[in-house]
Amino acid sequence: MQAKPGIIVNSEKCRGCRRCEMACSWKSDGLTNPRMAGIRIWKTEAEGKDTPVFNQICLDQFCGKEHPDKKGSGIPLCVTTCLFGALTVEEVSADE
Repeated sequence: MQAKPGIIVNSEKCRGCRRCEMACSWKSDGLTNPRMAGIRIWKTEAEGKDTPVFNQICLDQFCGKEHPDKKGSGIPLCVTTCLFGALTVEEVSADE
């Protein structure tokens, strides 16, 4: 089993601010469209929970969008813009 970097979600820390959606949908011309983001915040009103959910493309490979101050770090922009630590990058086995 070979390990690779993967995005880990800690939904207990998510506050539903949707900064990750905005960062993911950001384009170099300054426009954003959260509907085009690879991450969505699922809200469960009855339980009062917010859960970040990624599409399969995001889980399979790094999109290449990085924070301008952290170019070359390999950390996706959605992770660096999360203020609450709900998203982190860790080594995961290829089987997970």
